[in-house]
Amino acid sequence: MKKLKFLFFPTILVLAFGLILSCSKSSSDNSSSSDNSSSSDNSSSSDNSSSSDYEAPNCDGNNKGSFQIYPEKSVGLWEIVKNKKDCGYALVGGKNRKPWIQVIDDNGNQLISKTYDADFKDVTSNFGNGLPTEGQLDGSAISQTNDSGYIVGTFVNPKHPSYGYSHIFKTNAQGEIEWKRELKYKSGKTKVIHFVEDIIQTNDGHYVAVGYTSGDSGNKIKGQGFMTKIDKDDGTEKWMKRFGSNACVFDTLKSVLEDNENNLIAIGKYEKPCPKYVCHHGYACGDVYFLKINSATGETLISKRHSPNKWWASGNSILQLDDGSFIVGGKVKADKRKAVNSAIWRFNQNGEMVWSQPWTGTARRENNDIHNEIVFALALSPQRDAVIAVGLTDLAGTKNQKGDMMAWSMDLNGTQKWIKRYEEPGWQAAADITQIKNNHFLLSGRNSFFEIDSDGNLIKIHK
Repeated sequence: MKKLKFLFFPTILVLAFGLILSCSKSSSDNSSSSDNSSSSDNSSSSDNSSSSDYEAPNCDGNNKGSFQIYPEKSVGLWEIVKNKKDCGYALVGGKNRKPWIQVIDDNGNQLISKTYDADFKDVTSNFGNGLPTEGQLDGSAISQTNDSGYIVGTFVNPKHPSYGYSHIFKTNAQGEIEWKRELKYKSGKTKVIHFVEDIIQTNDGHYVAVGYTSGDSGNKIKGQGFMTKIDKDDGTEKWMKRFGSNACVFDTLKSVLEDNENNLIAIGKYEKPCPKYVCHHGYACGDVYFLKINSATGETLISKRHSPNKWWASGNSILQLDDGSFIVGGKVKADKRKAVNSAIWRFNQNGEMVWSQPWTGTARRENNDIHNEIVFALALSPQRDAVIAVGLTDLAGTKNQKGDMMAWSMDLNGTQKWIKRYEEPGWQAAADITQIKNNHFLLSGRNSFFEIDSDGNLIKIHK
């Protein structure tokens, strides 16, 4: 499954320069903190000031209790994932302009909340040209490791080389950093910054991260999407590969998994110039980009691009079915006058399209209003016979003042089952979908948590 690290709001992140997080500075002495505060007095938390105090919750994976999560104040959430070694969950994002993680048990009770104030320097820039002096280093991707620790990727925001480099770091089970590595590269004299979109541990114990780069035009190093393999013991780089073309500068890999044969499968967008329109800041045309990579060497085994009868298409999330094929979620656009529409594809093990056309949603143009839709994350139903896709719907352009979470479901042949829109005040968008218990799923994004059942019915909003 893929989660989407606040890949929704691409324009907001650029234009608002990361105001998703609180703009206030930390009043602490910049020591690395373990903050157990909650936005509700009713939340349950444990004191994790001592590393020996933490123990994984003892549960059988079939939680019958009520799940309740309390959003933490002043946090910008990028991702929530189900842990591999226990039945809890890990969250990652930013707080006080630094990476932040949280660990909760299977009922939503807080076990760890940690902001890495002292571990990373302040992100600043004097570039000018409308960019703020102070930026932020957000945690953007997280996965529990085999030793019950966590591997975390980060994301510099605003997305400009003058703010410095992002990092990948490894923690123990208590969230304490064991090692960290700066993704520091140059293309000629130009700084190249890396934005981590997804990170996993592979079956050989090492780590793989994917994302995209910024700072060079792609002429020195072909492609801007990247995949890197990282040594589990000290974070050293085993290999780094770039994917895409020289034509445009924001080829992007969004999601990665390890398939049944221990190959790495990544999905994203291969950029290309639109008709009569040059590439510019990630708004170029493109194709859904499917890659199969040899995990040991980084060699490309399969590279496929898909954009059937569409102006552009992009893949945001991927999951593997029991037969080895893949479901991919993302967006399509027929031409510059049409709305961006939600889309689901099914590919075989070689990246060929199984369905002759993607499933598409209900995006449309009504008079002068363009109603966009995007799929950000995917899950399988409890019976594993249907897909639940989640994302966003909003109005394009200057009317883009409100977004709503959406969920769509279709069977494994692409036949639509249901569509739901969850209209609530303010901006809501589902970056992740996580199965929390029985047939219930948690839709999360920014600082919102909506609980639905497998039929899309809204159970409750966690506050």
